[in-house]
Parts: sequence; C-alpha cells; structure tokens
Amino acid sequence: MKKVAWIFSFLIVVLAGDRLMGWYFKKQVSDSQFRYSKLYRGDATADIMVIGNSRGLNIYLPSIEALTGKKAVSLCYNGMPGDLASALTRDYIDRYPSVKTVILELCMVEMPDEQLLPGFASYMQYSTRIDSLIRSKFYQTWFTSKISHLFQYNNEVFQRAIYYKNRSDNDWTSDRSMSEKLVKEVGRYGMEFHADSAQLQHIKTITDYCRSRSIEVKLVIAPFFPGFVVKNIDLLKSKTEMLTGCKVYDYSTVLQNSASFSDYLHMNVKGCKEFAQILDKDGFLSPSQNTAHNAQVPY
Repeated sequence: MKKVAWIFSFLIVVLAGDRLMGWYFKKQVSDSQFRYSKLYRGDATADIMVIGNSRGLNIYLPSIEALTGKKAVSLCYNGMPGDLASALTRDYIDRYPSVKTVILELCMVEMPDEQLLPGFASYMQYSTRIDSLIRSKFYQTWFTSKISHLFQYNNEVFQRAIYYKNRSDNDWTSDRSMSEKLVKEVGRYGMEFHADSAQLQHIKTITDYCRSRSIEVKLVIAPFFPGFVVKNIDLLKSKTEMLTGCKVYDYSTVLQNSASFSDYLHMNVKGCKEFAQILDKDGFLSPSQNTAHNAQVPY
C-alpha cells in the first residue's frame, strides 16, 4: 500500500512540475520579442508583411521601413514549408486585417523542411490552424504536447524565442562574406526547381486569402549568387502565375557583386540593403493600382 501511495505521490509531483515549468516557459515565449510571439500577442501591426523561408529574411525590414516610411513585419523562418506559411499568413491577416501588402518569397516552394512543423508546438496553443497541422502530420508530437506541457518547448523554435526574449529580430540575417575559394567554385554548384504542385497549392491559398480581403500580395524571387545555376526557374514562375493569377517578380540575377552574398542562396546585410533599394526604385514596395480588382478574387 505504501508503494502505491509513493508512486501516486511521485506522479503528482512530476505532473505538477510539468505544469509549473510549462507555465513558466509559456510566459517566456509570450513575452518574447520573437516574431511569432508578437504575432499571437497582438503586437505585430504592420503595413507590410513578409513570408517565406530563410531567403525571405533577405527582404530586410530595417531597409524596407527606412525606404517606405511604413511598418514592416516578417514571419519568415529557415525551411518554412508552404502549409505552415499558409497557416501563419492567415492567422496574421485574421488578427491584423489592416495590413496593406503581403510579400511572399517564392523559393520556399522548392526548399520546404517538413520537420520544422513540430517546432511550432510552442505556438499551437495560440493557433487552431497550427494545432490542426501538427495533429495531422505529427500526431505523436501533438499528443505528447497535450499530455506534457513542457514537451511543447522541446524544440529549436522555442530556443529562438528565448534568444530574442529581450531583443528585436527585425535584422535577422547573415552578415558575413564568402571566401575566395567558394566564390571561385560557384560553377560547380547549382540547383534545380521542380515547382511541386502540392507546395504551389499552399501559395494559391495564401494569394486567394489575401485578395479576398483586399490585401495586395506580391510574389518575388530574391537574388542568387552570380553564376549559381538555378535550373527551371521559368517553370516555377509560369506554373505559379497560371495557378494564382499573380505576377512573379524575378530578381534572381539582379545582384552581380559577390561581396553582397553570405552564401550561394543568401545575401548579407550589404546585399539586403542593395536589394531593398532596387525594390524601392522599381516601385515594388509601393501599392499597385489594381488592389481593388484583387478584392474580387474569391477564397
């Protein structure tokens, strides 16, 4: 009988500890300056919202805000898959319907990391969409997170939230230059786009949702390192434009200075600032005249 009582007491202590630590970590996440914490806290009002993977981070918020005089927010994350991007975008629009423009870096169609989704268990209590996504694709993670509140924070996304607890993540991008060796070897590397239909459907969901709410959506391909071969980029553009009815702005070759890049896929801060100036000069950052027409597209 004593053994049963001891086991029962031990389980109560473990459960209480789990709930206490879960509550503490929840508060740390909720109070963080990390982008998703601000999104679900109600502190991410902006005129321009950017969504994408790590290449979307190259749409550099400090430069965008300085050039336009408008508030900008980014929901980009390394390896962002389309279904998660769709959930985050719709969550954002539902909470901040006054946003004027959504900019989407299209290359996330080609580089989705499906294993990123369980990391967003830290935020599934704030979003029924994320909760449903994790439940459908990673049921074990979802189920364990419901039992153990502490388990929700056993991931990289939580670590990011703690890192940005008391600092802004608006300038989250790499600020290094490439070695001479990598610059000279660029001809040996490249990638091929496949324009996956399933991922493109998520892009369509985003564009339809934006336009049904009179929000302008712009699809862009950010610069690649000069000489880095990207095959089938026209295939991605044509399939996207046909499916969504949205123009794809291709800036993949606009920067030709190797000093503007941190690797073959990403610009450094210097390149990000140059890219923002090009976007501004081209009028990309200004509202288009056909926004009213966009509102007629149903969701």
